Amino acid sequence: MWLCSWQRSGSTLLAEVLASAPGTRLIYEPANLPAGIVTGEAAAVLPLPTGPGPELGAVERALRGRVRGAWVDQLCDCHLVRRRVVKDVRAIGLLDLVGARHPRAPIVVLLRHPLSVALSAVGLGWTDPKIGSPNEQLLAEVRRWTELHGAALRAPSAARALVVAYEHLVEAPHETLDRVTAHLALHHPTWCELPIDRHRLEAPSSTSFRRTTPLSASEWIGTFEAVERHLLDETVRLLDEAGLAELYGESPQPLVGPEALSSVSTLR
Repeated sequence: MWLCSWQRSGSTLLAEVLASAPGTRLIYEPANLPAGIVTGEAAAVLPLPTGPGPELGAVERALRGRVRGAWVDQLCDCHLVRRRVVKDVRAIGLLDLVGARHPRAPIVVLLRHPLSVALSAVGLGWTDPKIGSPNEQLLAEVRRWTELHGAALRAPSAARALVVAYEHLVEAPHETLDRVTAHLALHHPTWCELPIDRHRLEAPSSTSFRRTTPLSASEWIGTFEAVERHLLDETVRLLDEAGLAELYGESPQPLVGPEALSSVSTLR
């Protein structure tokens, strides 16, 4: 399966939980390989792929299990492989291509409010310093998120992907995980009744920087109370411009429930 997401959106957590089932190999961010991206700082200054190229090739090789190495296998402890979880945070622009070219591969798109993502990225220094002030960097990340997600979720083959919100994952982890595994089981019986270690849902992921203990759902989701009003207004405007105003707004919480979010058609 392909877990397609964005940095700071909880994809490592979900990937590690799914890969906790015996016989499951976690392939970590193969779309980073062609440009040799191993840090958030490097990712911030390089454009994300949106069409055919080496990144698409890297994702396709990963889906076929034809990639090995220190980067992609850094979170893998599986030797006898029956299934693969391929996790990417730079390939949302490839969603349509991957979906069309690999119709048998289940796809899960994990979303998080773009302002939450941007706040985390700016806090970690994972933005291009040439952009300007922290507020300008914040809006640049929101703009990049809305533009790429708006285009990706309107693409024809995106309709068969399961869309999941990070906020739902941390608020109702077991119910959300059940939806994910049910979606995977529709594509191949090896995903049925997986013996997943659900305790991992309660622990920080391997890329949960600066947080080493479990937090409540509200703490993981955060708030926008400290965000200046004009930044929040601009975020809402960018979401509307990208056709995603029914998905997220002024609150970190999604504006739709899990079942409505499952259908990409509700976001068009």
